[in-house]
This record gives sequence, C-alpha cells and structure tokens, in this order.
Amino acid sequence: MKVLENGVYRDATAEEIEHIKSLSMTYEERIVSRIREKYSIDDELAILRQRDTKPDEFAEYNRYVEQIKAEEKES
Repeated sequence: MKVLENGVYRDATAEEIEHIKSLSMTYEERIVSRIREKYSIDDELAILRQRDTKPDEFAEYNRYVEQIKAEEKES
C-alpha cells in the first residue's frame, strides 16, 4: 500500500496500514479485532462459560475488554 507524504508516494509501514484499516472499521469491529489479538473465540467462549468457576480469569478478561472499549471510545 502506498501513502502520499509531502507530495511523494511511499510504501506504508505495517503500523500505518493497520491504522488505515481501523479507520474503516466500526466501533464494534475494532473491539472484536482487538479482543482477538489476545483471545481466540474459543478462549473467549470458555472464559464466559466458566465465569462462575474461574472468577479470576473472567475478571482479567473483563478488565481487558473494558480497557479496550474505553480506549476505542476516546479515539
């Protein structure tokens, strides 16, 4: 992917590409994408299913998700 910088096209960095992609994603898509960076869907379902038997693991997951949501609301 090329980006225009000071009138000259150059190759975008991986970080720039991710930023550009994130601009076209909805809030919900950004949240899910960031959750998937740490938790697979299978992991997430297991944590949710076992929330009463593994409260510490669920609390860690929930803090992570709430942090992501707060960050995405700010951006």
